[in-house]
Amino acid sequence: MEVVLILLAVGVVILVPVGSVLGVLAFRQRREQATRLDSLARELFELRQEVARLRRQSGEPEQAATLSLDEPAIPEPQPEAAAFQPDAPDARPVEPTERPRSAHLIQALKDNWMVWLGGLSVGLAGVFMVSHSINAGLIGPLQQLMLALISGLALHAGAEVLRRRHMGTDQVFAALAGGGSITLYAALLAGVHHFGFISTTVGLVGLATVSLVTMALSLVHGPLLAIMGLSGAYLVPLLIGSDDGSVAFVLAYSFLITLSSLLLMRYVFRDWLWYATLAGALMWWFLGISAEPVGASIPWYLAGLVVAFGVLQGNHRVGEEKRWQAFLPLLAAWGMSMAAQPETNPVYWSWLLILPVAGLIPQSRGGFWYLPWASVVVSAAGWLMLRGSLGPGNGYLAPWPAYQQGGFFGYLVAAAILTVAVGLWQWVRHSDQRRWASLTLLSPLVWLVLGWLLLHGYETSSVWAVSTLLVGAVYGLLAWQMERRQSFRNGVVWAILAAHVSYTLAAVMIVREASLTLALSVQFVSLTWLARRYQMQELYLLLKGALALVVARLTFNPWLQGYADDVHWSLWTYGGATLLAAIATRLSVKGHSIRPWLEGATLHLLVLFLGTELRYWLYDGDIFAHEYSLTEAAINALLWGSLSVTYMVRAGASQTLAWLYRLFARILLVLAALSYLSILTLLNPWWSDSNIGDTPVFNLLLPAFGGPVLVALMVSRFPRLAPRLGSLCVAAAGFLLFTAMEIRQLWQGSEMAASFGMTEGELYSYSVIGMLYAIAAIIYSTRRANLVLYKAGMALLGIVIAKIFLIDMAGLQGLWRVAAFMGLGLALLGLAWMYRTVQRAPESPGANR
Repeated sequence: MEVVLILLAVGVVILVPVGSVLGVLAFRQRREQATRLDSLARELFELRQEVARLRRQSGEPEQAATLSLDEPAIPEPQPEAAAFQPDAPDARPVEPTERPRSAHLIQALKDNWMVWLGGLSVGLAGVFMVSHSINAGLIGPLQQLMLALISGLALHAGAEVLRRRHMGTDQVFAALAGGGSITLYAALLAGVHHFGFISTTVGLVGLATVSLVTMALSLVHGPLLAIMGLSGAYLVPLLIGSDDGSVAFVLAYSFLITLSSLLLMRYVFRDWLWYATLAGALMWWFLGISAEPVGASIPWYLAGLVVAFGVLQGNHRVGEEKRWQAFLPLLAAWGMSMAAQPETNPVYWSWLLILPVAGLIPQSRGGFWYLPWASVVVSAAGWLMLRGSLGPGNGYLAPWPAYQQGGFFGYLVAAAILTVAVGLWQWVRHSDQRRWASLTLLSPLVWLVLGWLLLHGYETSSVWAVSTLLVGAVYGLLAWQMERRQSFRNGVVWAILAAHVSYTLAAVMIVREASLTLALSVQFVSLTWLARRYQMQELYLLLKGALALVVARLTFNPWLQGYADDVHWSLWTYGGATLLAAIATRLSVKGHSIRPWLEGATLHLLVLFLGTELRYWLYDGDIFAHEYSLTEAAINALLWGSLSVTYMVRAGASQTLAWLYRLFARILLVLAALSYLSILTLLNPWWSDSNIGDTPVFNLLLPAFGGPVLVALMVSRFPRLAPRLGSLCVAAAGFLLFTAMEIRQLWQGSEMAASFGMTEGELYSYSVIGMLYAIAAIIYSTRRANLVLYKAGMALLGIVIAKIFLIDMAGLQGLWRVAAFMGLGLALLGLAWMYRTVQRAPESPGANR
């Protein structure tokens, strides 16, 4: 008996001095402050009446006396709970600028810190009373449980008595009630986990009752009780601590707390209450997946939270942003939980819950129409993360072992049936919403791909390919039937999309490398024809996707794929894709926005095809040879320069991505310029040992030095890419250099190094060709009135004349010198006569253009 008396005394010492005394002191202090405010208000009122009386005696208006006072009236103190009452329909909304939340919180902390600390102390006292009684074992389990329950109920009763006695609420009363709720939480949890007197079902009912009563009382006592009840409900299990409680029980407890808070928010909504509820629910999800291997309780818990946050909160203040902030982490938690489950014992069927939940909650029919699709994608991503691995090298997917494939196959079939059923039911009820048609017709392909990857692997399979082709044929039949029915006509486009996706998947499943690219390119023609035939604009989106996929695949082939050298695959892969894009361009509607897309893609593929074929012939079939030589630099300069021009063409056709295409064009032009610069310096045949070839003109000099000239001329057509004058100057200088290199190769053959010397014939050839170029430039510039070209021609003529006098004629003697000077003089006289003749001729209509 003495032990019982000692324990009761300790409990009283913890509960009363630490919590209640502080609360009573705070209450008394608040009453004194309220009394002082009332006294000041009365004195101010009397002063205003006296001033008004004096103003009336002096003849001044009464309003002037009132407006002359700078000190505003002190309002009568209002109960704290009034700020937490349900919103009236005609209530004036509080603007955020009236009272910043941070200042309000700091001021509330300054005014009420004693009350809050007192309530916290009371709550912790109840928790520690339960915890200490468990650890100490001073009294029996039943007496411990009854003591905690009586303490919690006594605190609630005391708060209610004080509220009724003072005809109003106060934060002191709310703190006492909050401490009582926390004590009751602790007692019920201890009764379930530690003592075993309370069954799991009875414990959950008791906890739910305490939660509901606490949230209901917060409408009377104010927000402090809601804060203490909610935070205490989420944190009490952590403070008590237990190794006996299951994850399922704790998650069920957390769900009940969340449910109670959301029910409260149907009447009173506050931002902090919304975020605190979401944070507490996610905290227990995280602790649940961290405590033990993920079981069936996690998906049931998350699915219940999605329903609760989507359905039970009905306050008009909960906008789409806050709902999005709840749905997004819950979906992410779903995928992470799937990836965290044990591979040896996955819970297949419980993971199906998210599919009907996301498709049937009210938000899926409104602004959150993407929730059903998001649930499908998150589920597929969760399975892929579970069976995937990212190592130091490439990542890989491990198919399910044979003994687990049956269960996973059953899950896939059930998932497909559920998504189709939910989508079809919503589609029939809302026939004008095409998104339900997309979910109904396209979602089975997600489960098909998931099955192929995790049941078979990423290897080719004729069985899977044929089955997928049959699925595509079924989609084609559905499209034909739906076109004949008005109620399902809005699903025709999705059926056609599904048929094309099925064809693409079948191609991926059965072919690889070059054949796969050609198989994907066939859709250019079919999609263009179907879009034109059925006037379906949505098919153009799939066409753009197919174009982007093929173009990206062929563009990055040197870094992604490897092919055999004994097959001329580039001819029918790059060439075939270019031909199919050209046919699709021909079939497209003239004047439609898709036509410039097709033209740009065709031009891009043509450039890639020419570049690949050039590699094939220059490298003897080894298209992706890994070496940086004059050949590689020449190909890169031509390819990158041509692609730069291509992207400028595509920028002119695009409405939204023009800035991105121009950025790519400038980057590619810089790369092309760097490659050309390496040709002029490091890889120049005049001092390197590059193998040029013995064939005149048609040798490696043609693409290395002649190709950049054409690229510069094309770039000059796009002033937004590079200045026109600069591009023309580069083209002119490059053409002169190309001519000089070809003359050197004509006289020296493949051995073009300057160390081999120079013959007189080669020396005179430079002078003759330079003279002809100068004459042509001067005559053309005179006809076109082009001052810049005229100056360039005259400069070239001066250089040639100086070369002739200083170099060519230096070694001539006798009659050879006479003949040389005579020839030069006659040539200059003839040039002068032609120049005068051109000047005397009447100007053509476009002379000044």
